[in-house]
Amino acid sequence: MIGGINMQERMNGFDPFELVIGILSVIVSIISLRNPLSTFGSVVIIAGIVSIIVGLYKLFSVRPYAESKGWLTFNAILDIIIGGLMLFNNVFGFLFVAIAFAIMFLTDSFTTLWAASFIKDDNRGLYIWDIIISILGIILGIFLLLSPALSMISLSFMIAVLFMTFGIEMIVHSF
Repeated sequence: MIGGINMQERMNGFDPFELVIGILSVIVSIISLRNPLSTFGSVVIIAGIVSIIVGLYKLFSVRPYAESKGWLTFNAILDIIIGGLMLFNNVFGFLFVAIAFAIMFLTDSFTTLWAASFIKDDNRGLYIWDIIISILGIILGIFLLLSPALSMISLSFMIAVLFMTFGIEMIVHSF
């Protein structure tokens, strides 16, 4: 029993809150698909703000407890500068996030390629699958790195898919 409501009753009943959240998520997804540049711009702004907050956190909350303060101070100031550049220089922000996304894609693909060797003897099919997906991921990562515009569109599309999936799930769960 949660808050006087039986959990079974809650799961079997209509939840208007989930329905509204689901509908809003689907709307955000559609807006993201219709305006990929604005969606990517929002990601850049959020990433810039987060970078500044992380830098300030490192500088004021973590640094006092660190044995070696030099590297941490440098890293914190770099986070703050990069965050500021992302917020106040659109070209830098867009390129930084697009390139970071491509690098993340590449490193994940290389990591999966490396980790595939651990399952080679246990599951040959999964091993081959991981190799194929990793190679495709590396190729796509190179394309994303060479074409920041493709990276921007890909990231915006992934955000739209995420909101659409979440929205549909919430709508289904609301009934």
